[in-house]
Amino acid sequence: MGRNMQELRKQVYRGVLELHEGDKATAELWLSSPIRALGDQAPVALMGTEVGVLKVRNLIRKWEEGAVS
Repeated sequence: MGRNMQELRKQVYRGVLELHEGDKATAELWLSSPIRALGDQAPVALMGTEVGVLKVRNLIRKWEEGAVS
């Protein structure tokens, strides 16, 4: 796995933790649950490719900005 992918994954995980106020169990549950905004796929299922990681990261950023409910 490339260094860039590792950093992207870390960014995603940090973002998920922030969204869930540091609750690791809830963050892990979110990562493993189907998300409608991701085509009913679990974020973890998308984390194997750079495109997938970027989709998850972008969704998290939209939620942080209040653009997605």
